[in-house]
Amino acid sequence: MITFKKVRWKNFLSTGNVFSEVDLQGARTNLIVGTNGAGKSTILDALTFSLFGKPFRKINKGMLVNSINEKDTVAEIEFSIGKLDYKVVRAIKPAKFEIYCNGKISDQESTVVEQQKNLEKNILKMNFKSFTQIVVLGSSTFIPFMKLSVPQRREIIEDILDIQVFSTMNLLLKDKTRENNEEIKEIDYQFHLLEEKIELQKQHMLTLEKRNQEEIDKKKEKIKELQKNEVKSAEEIHKLTEAVEKLSKEMEELSNSKEKLKKLNTFLAKIKTKLSSAKKEHKFFKDNNVCPTCTQVLTEEFRSSKIKEGEDELDNLNNGLDELAVAIEKEEGREDQFIQLSQDVLNKNSSISQANFQIATIRNSISELDTEVKELEGTNPDKKSEFVKLEGLIKDKKDLSKQQANVKKDRDVILAAGQLLKDNGIKTRIIKTYLPTMNKLINNFLQSMDFYVNFTLDENFEEIIKSRYRDVFTYDSFSEGEKSRIDIALLLTWRSVAKLKNSVDTNLLILDEIFDGSLDQSGSSDLGWILRNFDDGTNVFVISHKEAMHDKFDRTITAEKEKNFSILRETVNEVTHGLVG
Repeated sequence: MITFKKVRWKNFLSTGNVFSEVDLQGARTNLIVGTNGAGKSTILDALTFSLFGKPFRKINKGMLVNSINEKDTVAEIEFSIGKLDYKVVRAIKPAKFEIYCNGKISDQESTVVEQQKNLEKNILKMNFKSFTQIVVLGSSTFIPFMKLSVPQRREIIEDILDIQVFSTMNLLLKDKTRENNEEIKEIDYQFHLLEEKIELQKQHMLTLEKRNQEEIDKKKEKIKELQKNEVKSAEEIHKLTEAVEKLSKEMEELSNSKEKLKKLNTFLAKIKTKLSSAKKEHKFFKDNNVCPTCTQVLTEEFRSSKIKEGEDELDNLNNGLDELAVAIEKEEGREDQFIQLSQDVLNKNSSISQANFQIATIRNSISELDTEVKELEGTNPDKKSEFVKLEGLIKDKKDLSKQQANVKKDRDVILAAGQLLKDNGIKTRIIKTYLPTMNKLINNFLQSMDFYVNFTLDENFEEIIKSRYRDVFTYDSFSEGEKSRIDIALLLTWRSVAKLKNSVDTNLLILDEIFDGSLDQSGSSDLGWILRNFDDGTNVFVISHKEAMHDKFDRTITAEKEKNFSILRETVNEVTHGLVG
């Protein structure tokens, strides 16, 4: 059971920047009165806004913000469920939505929408529509049960009987059905694919068996051709090797040419040096009569002797230089020949490497062809592996067949569950079980208000109304006062059934201007008697223009305007004090 304790608000509609608070357990019967626009119905908007995030009346949520202060709009409600005490705080400008349990703020959901769903499904276990059918009955914005569509009526009854879980289960079942269908489709595809693989494997094995000798001969002929090429390459290698050996011998004879050339060039340098010195000395004796060092006069005989010796030496050196130049030229020719032979050897060795690579390639091809020939002749062990592969595919098909049977068995169960969870399934059976009790309660409440008709709802939530003379009527054929009696009887019935089911049982009942509308004096008196004689601890709040009714209630709350702001004043046992917190 939900026990609503307090509701408070500020900067809400015409209320100012000071909290107005109503103790929802302060008295059994409560009258809220005030002139038009004084704010007596603000409690309804504060209740639904704090619980469901929207006003009770058909106004934009932004219009809840006080038009003078224009910010800091707050509505709070406190209630308990069992041993858990809850407080919901909701605000505009700035926006806020917080849920407290036993004084600790609950974990915030990722979005406001998710948090609201959590509040309605897991805590309140009722939505806005159920709240306005069980807790609040308003004369202006309230939509009576009888004016709701059949799906909307079903939603209300399912909430009251706490059987919406079957609708949730049905939604989950649809997901399960979709997953099951996809799984069946995938298994059927895999099954068909396996059958094709098995057939292909069988054909492949037959093909291996039926390979003819022509294919074998063709491969053997190719092997022979490759072997011939291998022989040609081997012969070419042999010839190249002999040529390399011959060239190597020639190179060996020329291998010392480089060293000789080096020595000859050394001799050439020495001769050129001596020749240069001899030329200088010959020129000195030819051009000078006196020694520049000791200033001694050189005799003509001595000069002639030195000049003759110098000329002979120069002739010898020049002759030696010519002979050396010839020798150097010869060795350079031998060196060039050695280099050419080296290049020829290098080229032939490269050709030998290419021929060896070609032979290796030919041998690999021959080996591959030998393997293929063995496979064609049936001597390759791969035939066994192909048979093992076929056995594996057949086993996979059997396993998949079992899985397919299980999944289709699940489908049958899902289909059966789907039939049970349809609106005409288990929910209809439960509703049929409660319908006699509902109809009995409705008629009891109607009789308590001196409205003697036989009112019956069927499993489709369509009404059958008969008078004492068995004449059949519809809801719309009655007067507004009679319709109000039916609406009130339905409201009180839903509360009684909810308490019976303990689904959305609550201590709060609010009637908005019911006594001011279409109820006549007799109907008002009968309804007042019913409300005063509730034996379940219900706290009844009646919103009305009729201040003269205050003596019929335990407490009177008066809504007034003071300096353009609404305030509430409470009267209990003739003692008046403000409800402004």
